[in-house]
Amino acid sequence: MEINNIEKKIVSLQLGRVVKNDFIVVMLCDWGFPQVIRSSLISDGRPFPTLFWLTCPFLKEEVSRLESKGMISHFEKRIEQDKSFAAAFLDAHRETTLLKEKMLDESSVPEESRRLLLDRGIGGIRNLKKVKCLHLHLANYLGGIENPVGREVWNLLEKKQCSLTRIICKELLRDNE
Repeated sequence: MEINNIEKKIVSLQLGRVVKNDFIVVMLCDWGFPQVIRSSLISDGRPFPTLFWLTCPFLKEEVSRLESKGMISHFEKRIEQDKSFAAAFLDAHRETTLLKEKMLDESSVPEESRRLLLDRGIGGIRNLKKVKCLHLHLANYLGGIENPVGREVWNLLEKKQCSLTRIICKELLRDNE
């Protein structure tokens, strides 16, 4: 994965920390800033289980609002009660694992690290019927995985990016020059 310095700087500012592992941007907002990245699975020689990251500060805030309204437990109940939704959710875990496996096949990774990365679901979760956080599932969906939780989160969002009058990432760059 090849990263240019401006992408690394923007994503680091978006996340509020220096990003050490490699990544590629998989989705941009209309203003040209990263919204979702796909991260390498190894960081500093150690397994890094979260494949897709929601980096956009605007989307992170909007999704946090949904979490504060109890939407994680709403989705977990739906997974318990709706068999087709639960099956689609498990398929998203499997699809993510297949993508991880393909990525690992293209690199030399110790067998123990490989097993750790492939034996867990989206974001490294162990219990595949739990929803770790909505940000994770939205990033997974926007990264190209047919994740029903992420899809529904996306559909619940009234706004999906900053307004022209306040582009958060532009402000982040300006404030950190």
